[in-house]
Amino acid sequence: MKPLKKVAALAVVLIGILSFSIKETNKVKPSLNLDEINIDELLSSKQFECRPDCDFTFNVETELIKKVRGGNNINAKVYITEKSTGKTSLLSQENIQIKKYKDAIAIEGLVSGDNFKNTILENGDKIIGSSNDQQYAFEELIKNETIYNSYINATNELLRLKRSI
Repeated sequence: MKPLKKVAALAVVLIGILSFSIKETNKVKPSLNLDEINIDELLSSKQFECRPDCDFTFNVETELIKKVRGGNNINAKVYITEKSTGKTSLLSQENIQIKKYKDAIAIEGLVSGDNFKNTILENGDKIIGSSNDQQYAFEELIKNETIYNSYINATNELLRLKRSI
Protein backbone atom coordinates (compact mmCIF):
# COMPACT_ATOMS: atom_id res chain seq x y z
CA MET A 1 0.00 0.00 0.00
CA LYS A 2 2.85 2.40 0.76
CA PRO A 3 4.48 2.18 -2.69
CA LEU A 4 1.08 2.95 -4.28
CA LYS A 5 0.72 6.11 -2.16
CA LYS A 6 4.24 7.21 -3.07
CA VAL A 7 3.58 6.73 -6.80
CA ALA A 8 0.26 8.59 -6.57
CA ALA A 9 1.83 11.48 -4.64
CA LEU A 10 4.69 11.71 -7.14
CA ALA A 11 2.23 11.67 -10.04
CA VAL A 12 0.18 14.50 -8.51
CA VAL A 13 3.30 16.61 -7.90
CA LEU A 14 4.61 16.04 -11.45
CA ILE A 15 1.26 16.84 -13.03
CA GLY A 16 1.04 20.00 -10.93
CA ILE A 17 4.54 21.16 -11.88
CA LEU A 18 4.19 20.39 -15.57
CA SER A 19 0.74 21.92 -15.94
CA PHE A 20 1.96 25.38 -14.84
CA SER A 21 5.20 25.46 -16.82
CA ILE A 22 3.83 26.89 -20.10
CA LYS A 23 5.36 30.29 -20.77
CA GLU A 24 3.40 33.05 -22.44
CA THR A 25 5.06 34.25 -25.65
CA ASN A 26 3.09 37.47 -26.25
CA LYS A 27 4.73 40.45 -24.60
CA VAL A 28 2.55 43.51 -24.21
CA LYS A 29 4.17 46.92 -24.29
CA PRO A 30 3.43 48.73 -21.02
CA SER A 31 2.92 52.15 -22.57
CA LEU A 32 0.64 53.91 -25.02
CA ASN A 33 1.68 56.26 -27.77
CA LEU A 34 0.35 59.57 -26.44
CA ASP A 35 1.14 61.35 -29.71
CA GLU A 36 -1.68 59.46 -31.44
CA ILE A 37 -4.29 60.27 -28.76
CA ASN A 38 -5.85 63.68 -28.21
CA ILE A 39 -6.22 63.70 -24.42
CA ASP A 40 -8.00 67.06 -24.26
CA GLU A 41 -10.69 65.94 -26.70
CA LEU A 42 -11.02 62.60 -24.95
CA LEU A 43 -11.50 64.23 -21.55
CA SER A 44 -14.01 66.78 -22.83
CA SER A 45 -16.14 64.01 -24.35
CA LYS A 46 -16.24 62.07 -21.05
CA GLN A 47 -18.88 63.56 -18.81
CA PHE A 48 -19.12 60.64 -16.41
CA GLU A 49 -16.63 58.15 -15.00
CA CYS A 50 -16.73 55.55 -17.77
CA ARG A 51 -19.40 54.14 -19.93
CA PRO A 52 -19.21 50.73 -21.56
CA ASP A 53 -18.47 52.31 -24.95
CA CYS A 54 -15.37 54.27 -23.86
CA ASP A 55 -11.97 52.99 -24.97
CA PHE A 56 -9.81 54.62 -22.30
CA THR A 57 -9.96 55.05 -18.54
CA PHE A 58 -8.15 57.55 -16.38
CA ASN A 59 -6.97 56.82 -12.88
CA VAL A 60 -4.86 58.51 -10.23
CA GLU A 61 -2.41 56.68 -7.98
CA THR A 62 -0.99 58.31 -4.87
CA GLU A 63 1.87 57.53 -2.53
CA LEU A 64 2.92 59.16 0.71
CA ILE A 65 6.19 61.06 0.50
CA LYS A 66 6.47 62.76 3.84
CA LYS A 67 4.43 63.60 6.90
CA VAL A 68 4.77 67.21 8.01
CA ARG A 69 3.26 68.93 11.01
CA GLY A 70 -0.38 69.53 10.12
CA GLY A 71 -0.36 67.81 6.75
CA ASN A 72 0.95 65.13 4.42
CA ASN A 73 3.01 65.42 1.27
CA ILE A 74 1.99 62.94 -1.41
CA ASN A 75 2.94 62.19 -4.99
CA ALA A 76 -0.04 61.91 -7.33
CA LYS A 77 0.31 60.26 -10.75
CA VAL A 78 -2.34 60.42 -13.48
CA TYR A 79 -2.46 57.40 -15.79
CA ILE A 80 -4.42 56.61 -18.93
CA THR A 81 -5.31 52.97 -19.63
CA GLU A 82 -6.48 51.53 -22.92
CA LYS A 83 -9.25 49.07 -22.05
CA SER A 84 -8.84 46.76 -25.03
CA THR A 85 -5.14 46.03 -24.53
CA GLY A 86 -4.55 46.98 -20.91
CA LYS A 87 -1.66 49.30 -21.84
CA THR A 88 -1.06 52.20 -19.49
CA SER A 89 0.87 55.43 -19.78
CA LEU A 90 1.78 58.17 -17.34
CA LEU A 91 0.24 61.53 -18.20
CA SER A 92 1.41 63.68 -15.31
CA GLN A 93 2.69 63.58 -11.75
CA GLU A 94 2.96 66.19 -9.04
CA ASN A 95 3.81 66.54 -5.37
CA ILE A 96 0.85 67.76 -3.34
CA GLN A 97 0.41 68.85 0.26
CA ILE A 98 -2.85 67.89 1.95
CA LYS A 99 -3.60 69.76 5.14
CA LYS A 100 -5.12 67.94 8.09
CA TYR A 101 -6.88 71.04 9.37
CA LYS A 102 -7.56 74.60 8.20
CA ASP A 103 -4.71 76.48 9.91
CA ALA A 104 -1.99 73.94 9.18
CA ILE A 105 1.64 74.90 8.53
CA ALA A 106 2.34 76.85 5.34
CA ILE A 107 4.35 75.04 2.68
CA GLU A 108 6.35 78.05 1.43
CA GLY A 109 8.93 77.67 4.20
CA LEU A 110 9.49 73.97 3.54
CA VAL A 111 10.17 74.02 -0.20
CA SER A 112 13.19 75.69 -1.75
CA GLY A 113 14.07 76.16 -5.38
CA ASP A 114 13.36 78.31 -8.39
CA ASN A 115 10.57 76.19 -9.82
CA PHE A 116 8.30 76.54 -6.77
CA LYS A 117 4.82 77.38 -7.91
CA ASN A 118 2.07 77.56 -5.32
CA THR A 119 -1.11 76.25 -6.98
CA ILE A 120 -4.15 75.56 -4.83
CA LEU A 121 -6.74 73.02 -6.00
CA GLU A 122 -10.46 73.63 -5.48
CA ASN A 123 -10.52 71.42 -2.37
CA GLY A 124 -7.64 73.31 -0.69
CA ASP A 125 -4.77 70.93 -1.52
CA LYS A 126 -1.55 72.64 -2.66
CA ILE A 127 0.59 71.57 -5.59
CA ILE A 128 4.20 71.99 -4.53
CA GLY A 129 7.21 72.19 -6.82
CA SER A 130 5.35 71.81 -10.08
CA SER A 131 7.44 70.42 -12.94
CA ASN A 132 7.34 71.86 -16.44
CA ASP A 133 8.90 68.96 -18.35
CA GLN A 134 5.66 66.98 -18.70
CA GLN A 135 3.44 66.88 -21.75
CA TYR A 136 0.26 67.50 -19.72
CA ALA A 137 -0.06 69.82 -16.74
CA PHE A 138 -1.51 68.29 -13.59
CA GLU A 139 -3.47 71.49 -12.85
CA GLU A 140 -5.26 71.22 -16.20
CA LEU A 141 -5.96 67.49 -15.91
CA ILE A 142 -7.37 67.77 -12.37
CA LYS A 143 -10.00 70.24 -13.60
CA ASN A 144 -11.76 67.35 -15.32
CA GLU A 145 -14.41 65.68 -13.16
CA THR A 146 -13.29 62.13 -13.91
CA ILE A 147 -9.68 62.71 -12.88
CA TYR A 148 -10.67 64.86 -9.89
CA ASN A 149 -12.98 62.12 -8.55
CA SER A 150 -10.24 59.53 -8.99
CA TYR A 151 -7.79 61.83 -7.18
CA ILE A 152 -10.15 62.30 -4.22
CA ASN A 153 -10.79 58.54 -4.00
CA ALA A 154 -7.05 57.75 -4.15
CA THR A 155 -6.14 60.29 -1.45
CA ASN A 156 -9.01 59.14 0.76
CA GLU A 157 -7.79 55.55 0.52
CA LEU A 158 -4.13 56.47 1.08
CA LEU A 159 -4.63 58.80 4.05
CA ARG A 160 -7.84 57.23 5.44
CA LEU A 161 -9.79 60.46 4.93
CA LYS A 162 -13.50 60.91 4.37
CA ARG A 163 -13.53 63.76 1.87
CA SER A 164 -16.53 63.88 -0.37
CA ILE A 165 -16.41 64.15 -4.13
